Amino acid sequence: MGELSIRILVALLGIPLLLFVILQGDIYFFSVIVLIAVISQWEMYKILQSKAIHISIIPGYALGILLLFFTAYGFNTNLILISFFALLFLFAFEMFRNKGSAILNIAGTLLGIIYPVAFLAALLFLRFNIDKILPKTGYNPAGMFIITMFASIWLCDTFAYFFGKALGKHRLFERVSPKKSIEGAIAGLIGAILIFFISKWIGFLHISNVLVLICGIIVGTLGQLGDLVESWFKRDAGVKDSSSILPGHGGMLDRFDSLMFIAPAFVMFYLLLS
Repeated sequence: MGELSIRILVALLGIPLLLFVILQGDIYFFSVIVLIAVISQWEMYKILQSKAIHISIIPGYALGILLLFFTAYGFNTNLILISFFALLFLFAFEMFRNKGSAILNIAGTLLGIIYPVAFLAALLFLRFNIDKILPKTGYNPAGMFIITMFASIWLCDTFAYFFGKALGKHRLFERVSPKKSIEGAIAGLIGAILIFFISKWIGFLHISNVLVLICGIIVGTLGQLGDLVESWFKRDAGVKDSSSILPGHGGMLDRFDSLMFIAPAFVMFYLLLS
């Protein structure tokens, strides 16, 4: 089976599952995001280990999972206390381990908790809370918003790739990703905005045109920034894909890199509106 056929097969299996868990929410969505986050964290730790950083694996994964759980089911001031004691645990663990550079090890372990876990935790917060500020009209407002966001990311990537290939003449950030162009980035931004307007037009979203435009701009700009940052990490580590866990698609970081910058921005936007 060719690589294109494998990519299509994985997409045909993955997209319906993703739509199901987004619409169902609750434990279904939580479980899938935890799985994606843990695999992404493993990929990030692999990248860091290639730079001779000795990750504190047990505290890293344990604190990452705790962060996801409390974000989904107990986002309050207790999270601050938990974070404080979690850091104490990590420092103590590293002190007794006494392996390599303590500063680099702690920094690398924390980076894997923040990126990607904390960034993906923002998606959990969105799914479980955004319906509080969305109009109570239509079917499953929170689920439809998350689906629109995913569709916007996909069209942004698609427009950026094809228009960049056809029209791209000016490099966007050659040191990080030589093939990306300014023309492609502009097309990607237009595609991201377009999906939000289409979603409003067909009745998936019931928000003002101004909010639709802002949402599209968030996806179209920060999504492409997230893609660049992950490319930057991989280039620094000298790897093409974060892993091969998704046949034909690379790793979880490769698939969800855009989302990891978009979700926290929407959380900040949510907090401003609420």
